[in-house]
Amino acid sequence: MTKTRPFIIPLVLIVILLAGSVIILFVTRPSRVREVKVTAVIKAIANDSEFWEVVKTGLRAGADEFGVRLDIQGPWVESDIEGQIRITEAILRNEPPDVLILAAADFRRLVPVVEKAAAAGIRVVTMDSGIDSPLPATFVATSNTEGGGVMAAEMMRILEPGRKLAIINHVRGATTAMERETGARQALEEDGRYPVIGTWFTDNFEENACAITERLLADHPDLGGILAMNEVSTVGAARALRDGGAGGLVRLVGFDSSLSEIRSIEEGIIAATVIQKPFNMGYLAVHAARDAALGLPLPAFVDTGSVLITAKNLYEPENQKLLFPFAE
Repeated sequence: MTKTRPFIIPLVLIVILLAGSVIILFVTRPSRVREVKVTAVIKAIANDSEFWEVVKTGLRAGADEFGVRLDIQGPWVESDIEGQIRITEAILRNEPPDVLILAAADFRRLVPVVEKAAAAGIRVVTMDSGIDSPLPATFVATSNTEGGGVMAAEMMRILEPGRKLAIINHVRGATTAMERETGARQALEEDGRYPVIGTWFTDNFEENACAITERLLADHPDLGGILAMNEVSTVGAARALRDGGAGGLVRLVGFDSSLSEIRSIEEGIIAATVIQKPFNMGYLAVHAARDAALGLPLPAFVDTGSVLITAKNLYEPENQKLLFPFAE
């Protein structure tokens, strides 16, 4: 027994070293993380909407940062709800992703598509416009009801009480349209001094917004103000006010930002506009999609924020970054 004892300690040390080496190799070996495949179906793929172009930039930035394989699809125009349904169904049928990011063009008509995705085990993240279903993992968007209230509050600040107002909205059935108008009407009704003569829908065509405004000016010479609920509605209304010589006389408060809207603010045609943060929206939607694919907990709603822009704060550095997100 006394002869073998000197070999016990070296043997134990060798075993410890070997075990440590195995552990180190296991811990430090390259890990293979499955690539997350995400498809984003937005409302309009055409590049004539500055809002959706910035959203797409945010989506791509998020995909690069979080290692997500991203595909972006959608109909050519926002009013093509059937087109968005067909595109989404084809994606689910032919090239199903791990997660679907959906900016729904209609609050109810996109529900069956989301139900199909859920039945196939595909997680859904809604962005910009939600749906009438609890199935999505989260909703990434501006607080549109709050934004509509901000629009109304600004209109009441700049317009004398008793003046008539008109609402020009975009796509009937889209949550952005419904919620912004709800927020605006609630604020106006609580105040009670500004009668709303009605709501007109543009189907998200600038020409329609312009024609609607021209008719409003002709039919209601005592019109005091217009609340325009998105970029297209605002730009079309501003054009009609400019052409009709009513700029600044009929007060216009809009939503979203574009170079045309900025010029109209500088000219005094648009009194104010509520701008969203579309880059944040796209970026955070991809972040949420990655977390959904990994099974991580998500909040029911991610508020991407908004800011009221007027001629007074247009040139503030922080607002310039929001208004010109592509600038260096």
